[in-house]
Order: sequence, then structure tokens, then C-alpha cells
Amino acid sequence: MINFKAVISVIRVKQWYKNFIIFIGLIFGLELISLDGIFITILGFISLCLISGASYIRNDLSDINNDKNHPEKKNRPFPADLISIKQGYVFFLSFLITGLILGFFLDFYFGLIVLALYANTELYSKFSKNIIFLDVFSIGINFILRAISGILLIDTKMSPWIIFGVFFVALLLGFMKRKGELLLLTESAKHHRIVLKKYTLNSLNFLVNMSAMLVAATYSIYTIFGPFHDGKLVITIPIIIFIILRQLHLSKINDILIQKNEFFKDKFTLIAIFIYLIFIMVLLYSDVSVFNILN
Repeated sequence: MINFKAVISVIRVKQWYKNFIIFIGLIFGLELISLDGIFITILGFISLCLISGASYIRNDLSDINNDKNHPEKKNRPFPADLISIKQGYVFFLSFLITGLILGFFLDFYFGLIVLALYANTELYSKFSKNIIFLDVFSIGINFILRAISGILLIDTKMSPWIIFGVFFVALLLGFMKRKGELLLLTESAKHHRIVLKKYTLNSLNFLVNMSAMLVAATYSIYTIFGPFHDGKLVITIPIIIFIILRQLHLSKINDILIQKNEFFKDKFTLIAIFIYLIFIMVLLYSDVSVFNILN
């Protein structure tokens, strides 16, 4: 008997929000008015989600013993015996093969990026996650691959600002999560994740703050010197700064949402993101100018 609730849990549907990065190229490439672009990007999003699901299953299968010693992860489907190991491998292969077939069907180069995404995730699971800094950098590379995949699908120009911005956001989220894990697990942290014995709370505080400044600086420069030379996106800088400060606050109090990388559940963050998207749609897809708004 298949426990579908456990399957939904093991493929981490809540973490699929990361795959929305694929829509960045569609939005900032001014292709959101193209029905073909929207359709193919949605299919690309599904392909990324299938690969993500496969990666999470594979990761949980390899981490069963470690997860049994974690105060929260011991309740995951595999450590709790809600899904058998045999069923896990069946689901893993089904998600992986379907995701790759869909990816290569959409575009050969998109398929290669999807394959690279899975390969880098496997490399992280086996190697990168145990090396200080490289663990979070590896996560950042996956974010970049998602962004590039969307740009390739709709064949639009690739902005280096998008690549840098996405990477720095990934660093911010990654270092905040490491900090949350260190605070949550305290002395047992090194037994759960090897790399945590190499980080210190002071170093993580510095890395979190540095990443936040890089995100703010990169976005600000993008709005001024990026492809939209009329400066129409400058007005959105305060919204981005608010979102960043909100994440720093949640990290400071070690909120459970930061520990689980589920910042999007924070209502203030969600409202700010919604307002930001409205501004982006109005500023990029209409004749409205920031100078008209300010005047």
C-alpha cells in the first residue's frame, strides 16, 4: 500500500519554490506576454520539479542513518518506515527518467542543464556538502542552473546581473539555513552534518550579513545599470531591502521557517513579494515610468 502523504513529503513539494527561478528569464526578458513562452516555461518548471523530487528521494535514501539521529528528520518517511527502500528507488527512477525525458524533449540544451542540475545535486550529496563554503556554493550553482535553463528555453538574452543576483540570494538562504541548523542542533550538530563542525556562529553571522549586502548591492546596480536604462525599476529597491531585512530578522531569532528554508511562509515576506511582483508587472509591461510615479 502506497502512503501518498508520505510520498508528497519525501519529494519535498514545499521546496519546489526554488524552481520558480526558471520564470526569471521570462519576466525580465519581457516574454511574459508570449503564450508560447509561458507554456514552454511551465513545462520546463515541471521537468525541474520532477528532477528535484528525484534528488530529494535519492538524498533521503542515502541519509537514512543520519536522519534517524536528527530531532526532526527522524520523522521523515524513510527513517520512520512510512515508505520502504524498494518503493523509494521505484519513485526515484520514475521521477528522474520522466524529468530527463521531458527536459530533452523541450530543448536539447535545456535537457543538458537539467542533467547537470541532477549531477551537481548528487555531487553535493556525496561530496560538496561536507566541505565548508563549497556546500553552500554548490547550492548556489543549482540556483544559477535553474535561472539559465529558463533563459535558454525562451531563447532570450542572458543578463549577468540575473546570474549574480540569483547566486547571492542562494548564498544568503544557504548560510541562514546553516546558522539555523547550528543553533538548533547545538552540540549534536557535527554528528548530523559534518560541515557544521567547521562553521562557527560568528562566521555564519558574517556570511549571512555579507550575502545580504551583496544581494542588495547587486539588485540596486541592476536597476540602474542593467538592461532597463530608464531606471524604471529603481522604485522597487526599498521592497527588496525590506525582504532582505525581514530574512535577517528571522535568522536573528532563529525562526523555524529559516531552519527549514520555508521563508515564503512568513506572511510579511509573502506580502512584500506579492507587492514587488505587481510593481514589476506594471513597470516592465506598461508605459508607466518611475519618474511619472514620483511626479
